[in-house]
Amino acid sequence: MSQSASKEHLKQRRRQLQQQRRVRVVTSVWRFVCMSGIFAGLAWVIDRPDWTISQPEQIRIEGNQYLSDKTIRSILAIPYPKLIMELSPEQLRSQLIDRAAIPSVKIDRELLPPRLIVQVQDSPPVARIVRNTQSQIFIDERGLQLPLSSYRPTIWRSLPTLQLILPAQGNCPNWTQIYQAVRTSPVAIGEIDCRVPQNLMLQTEVGKVKLGRFESKSRLNNQMQQLDRLRDWQKHTSSADVELLDLENPDLPRLQLSPIVPTAIKPISD
Repeated sequence: MSQSASKEHLKQRRRQLQQQRRVRVVTSVWRFVCMSGIFAGLAWVIDRPDWTISQPEQIRIEGNQYLSDKTIRSILAIPYPKLIMELSPEQLRSQLIDRAAIPSVKIDRELLPPRLIVQVQDSPPVARIVRNTQSQIFIDERGLQLPLSSYRPTIWRSLPTLQLILPAQGNCPNWTQIYQAVRTSPVAIGEIDCRVPQNLMLQTEVGKVKLGRFESKSRLNNQMQQLDRLRDWQKHTSSADVELLDLENPDLPRLQLSPIVPTAIKPISD
């Protein structure tokens, strides 16, 4: 009896193991079928037309105080239509930083509904660019040059009065450092002339000022300090005879006289 019972027990055990193996096989097959269906469904959903960025309005711009939404969208230069999953937020972020010098950019993708959320921290225009004739091109502190139409209409009434004169071809080297020094000058400055890089000129409330070649920010700050100290120079000379204040050497400021005056350079004291 014991041997017969033992054989029966073994048969039952084998049947249980076979049944468990069949269950595991069936479960594996169903799991594979389900996962394949899920992935196929995702691929179908993602490939649907309504998962694409097909118009500019699907790019929502946030945080911009100065640049218009249209301007930022144009800088991104997304070819429509574009599958949203093919758009890399990091690459788009790099575009805004490189092309528009925007220091702070964050871009997120949203699937329902499909759109891009672009958060930026932009800069105001600080000077109007003049190239030979009057123009409506403005420049910000970082050097981004854009037409007036690129900015929000809400800032048009508070546009900068500072003018930056540039050559017909080329820009102003070291513009950021030059503007930072000019911005903090106690003497009001209305015009920066960068047409000749070796001879930077300013038009100020106390007259024309020659700065010469830009060498360093510290030297330029020194020149601005000297300009403030000599703001009353017109009280001590006939301004009709003076063409400009020469601060190319800030330690030895001079008054450059008009060409009709025999003595071209006249040193001045503090």
